[in-house]
Amino acid sequence: MAQTRRCFPALVLGLCACLLVSILKRSVEQQSFVAAPAASRRQSTALGGFKEDFDSWKSTLSTDEKDLLLRQAQGELNKKFRKSDDLEKDVSDDKIESFGKILQKFFDSEKEDYLKDQEAKPPNYNALKDRGNSASAFDWGLSYSVVEIDRDAERRYAFAMER
Repeated sequence: MAQTRRCFPALVLGLCACLLVSILKRSVEQQSFVAAPAASRRQSTALGGFKEDFDSWKSTLSTDEKDLLLRQAQGELNKKFRKSDDLEKDVSDDKIESFGKILQKFFDSEKEDYLKDQEAKPPNYNALKDRGNSASAFDWGLSYSVVEIDRDAERRYAFAMER
């Protein structure tokens, strides 16, 4: 009995260690199983690059230009603002061109990622069979329905469109 009392803490410590190792091993396996595919990693990298470029472009704007862009974005759906001259104002052409280059760079990288994903995706070899099955499920039966056609209205519309 005294010997079991001496072994009991060692036994509990061993069980806790085994439990800890199994939990850690399971979490590592789950991370590798649930990990995002490489394509989404590339997209986040491209988006991160865009964010850095956009932040650097945004830092080149003066406070007046930032205020103008903010007012334009906030008043985009406001009728009174759309009638004002503030909507027609724009930032300088060189800043618009530099922003266009940033967007072009982002779209090019997204296009490359999309093409790589399309090449990596295996073709669907059962596409014709699936298409045939969906066509056979379509109801080809006819149903009775009356569609009223207003010929007078069609003539008036055609006459109005000719003017």
